[in-house]
Amino acid sequence: MGVLRDIGAWLWHLLPANPILVRVVSGGSKRSRHLWARLIYLVVLVAVFVLGGGLLIRAGERSLADLAKQATQTFMLVSMVQLFLMSLIAPIFCAGAITQEKDANTYHILLATPLSNAQIVLGALFSRMYFVWVLLLSGLPIFCITMIYGGVTTTEIFESFGLAACTGLVTGALAITISFLKIGTRRTIFAFFVGVGVYLVAVGLLGLSAYGQLAQAPAVTTFFDSARQYRMSWLAPLHPFLALMVVTGQTPAPDPAAVHAYGWPARWLLAYPQYGYMVLTTLASTVMVLLSLACVRRGAREGELTLLTRLADLLLPGRARAQRRKPRRVWRNPIAWREAETRASAGGRSVLRLLFNAAGLTCGVALLIAYHSGTWGAGPAAAAQVRAWLTPLVWIELAVVLLVVTSTAATTLTREKESLTIELLLSTPLTSRYIIAGMLQGLVRLVVPLIGVPAVTVALFALIDLLPLEAAAVVTIEAVLLIPLQMTAFAALAAMVGLHFSLLSKKTVQAVMMSTAIVMGAAGLLTACGLAMRGTNPTVAALVLPFTPLWGVQALLDPWAAANAATTTSSGPGALTPDALMIFRATRAVSALAASALYLAVTYALYNGMVRGFDMTVRRQTA
Repeated sequence: MGVLRDIGAWLWHLLPANPILVRVVSGGSKRSRHLWARLIYLVVLVAVFVLGGGLLIRAGERSLADLAKQATQTFMLVSMVQLFLMSLIAPIFCAGAITQEKDANTYHILLATPLSNAQIVLGALFSRMYFVWVLLLSGLPIFCITMIYGGVTTTEIFESFGLAACTGLVTGALAITISFLKIGTRRTIFAFFVGVGVYLVAVGLLGLSAYGQLAQAPAVTTFFDSARQYRMSWLAPLHPFLALMVVTGQTPAPDPAAVHAYGWPARWLLAYPQYGYMVLTTLASTVMVLLSLACVRRGAREGELTLLTRLADLLLPGRARAQRRKPRRVWRNPIAWREAETRASAGGRSVLRLLFNAAGLTCGVALLIAYHSGTWGAGPAAAAQVRAWLTPLVWIELAVVLLVVTSTAATTLTREKESLTIELLLSTPLTSRYIIAGMLQGLVRLVVPLIGVPAVTVALFALIDLLPLEAAAVVTIEAVLLIPLQMTAFAALAAMVGLHFSLLSKKTVQAVMMSTAIVMGAAGLLTACGLAMRGTNPTVAALVLPFTPLWGVQALLDPWAAANAATTTSSGPGALTPDALMIFRATRAVSALAASALYLAVTYALYNGMVRGFDMTVRRQTA
């Protein structure tokens, strides 16, 4: 009995009575920013529920069957938005659990306490996951409303919540693991946005393609594309959105007898992909937590002699000598050089950036080779299909650029505040205008290699189109110049928003959350406006679309699809004449130049406002 009592006390103090968990949960719920986070989260869900699903609009004019069908579509849209928010919010909350301690130089004090490694890791993880899961449960009443008209069952609601909760857990565990392995909030957030974002998009597109669909699953039409039939993907147990499509009935799972030949556990994962995803993510989170346990005190022991370091000193006598490095050339603006080149600020030449560039160029070149090798055939129809793949690829790269530059900019000044080096920066002869201009210049230069990936891809297509080949042209020549110009303007404004909140906020996580929410919200609002304008007059569409990030990219890459979408009527899709298409392209090019100038002008206005209030804001925060 004494042994059982000791085990129970150990388990009790490991998680329920964990000092870190108790401290964060008891004190964090009283903070106003958590109230605002819950409010914004619920407002987004309600907006999608009311506007996206349309369930409450003209409900009295529909039959019960139509209401049940609309309730199912509303549930699917709200579930996908909830899952996306969980994939974004959980790592942002969890990333600051350890990096804040390291940035404030209190991590070694935490290691000096009697807390074990397990208490530190589990307390840091579940203290942040508590807020994420409470945020998730706060949206339950919205989902229950969809059950009023039928079409949605209790099982589907709880399965969608299980997918969201497990997604938050695995992404939070990933952020905690990276926080222990890598010191620095910038690299933590960059690793999450690039790694998780590329995984979700790449695996999702592969699962929806013909190569990722399971032959034993029934073929059905989806809400997103009624012209084509889809089957459940065999990657559904590994991807939250593919598993959610199974829960919402968009791609039903096959009968267990149909996949019996695959053997266990593959047949169980394919027959019940939603439960398989929950089990696999829980196991992956457990493995990452165990890995974090082994790395809790690794950073604190750097420099100590171990068996491996002694053997290295014996086998490599020159290793113990003083290491020398070539002098580095600093730019005229040292702040810009520090932000773009060194690991002390923006992350320098990260391996993840190189992997992103390599992956983007590989996908672009593979698409180019597949087209000219005749995989899709020849003629305008094949070129249109290639553009249908090239446009989402550039969308993904643009989204990564915006997320990276926003999150990196949001940590520029807050890191100086948390590491207590802001006073050292202010004691130099550098003026506020010089400091902010250098940070903005360095941030833009940081993402120039990322912007170069879609620019090089489009340039390769345009160059091949100029050769006397039988294949039809894929892209327009003006897209080679206008796409990098617009992406640079978008990135500059996103960097300025991140710098603004980095100046106003004292904590890194708060600055990253606010700036990311503003950039994503503005991009989503502009995308919705552009979607409404795509069905209007072609001239109006050519004038408005370049001002929206996503549809502006499509109008530059695929003016044929954008122009034809603007001529769609109730009787069916239309098509512009060659002369009308040339007018559309010319109007779109002029509008793209105007949109880039407008974004740069807004960036300059925010820059001037930030320069005027820099000294007063910093002195008030450091007083």
